[in-house]
Amino acid sequence: MKVLRLGIVFQLLFVLLLTVGNFARIFIIDHYSVYPIAFFELFLGIGSLSCGVYGLIKTEKPILSLWLICFGLLICVFFIVVYLLPEGDIPPEITWFYSE
Repeated sequence: MKVLRLGIVFQLLFVLLLTVGNFARIFIIDHYSVYPIAFFELFLGIGSLSCGVYGLIKTEKPILSLWLICFGLLICVFFIVVYLLPEGDIPPEITWFYSE
């Protein structure tokens, strides 16, 4: 149960960082770089995901474990969409999708 609580703490920390602590995120991004914030949020997502998988393997509260896994995956998808996709620029258009 302690591992599941750690996963919940990771998720609460992520949510509080995005809502209440947004001024700190902006300050760090403006003065340093986007990477410390991005990697910290990825760490929270992977930590939450691994806590959920561990709880599911140990069969401790499977519903809570599945919640941790789902929210951890959403945090990782958030990392990809917010931080990695803009780095790759806009993809070129696929001409097969557009009929002339």
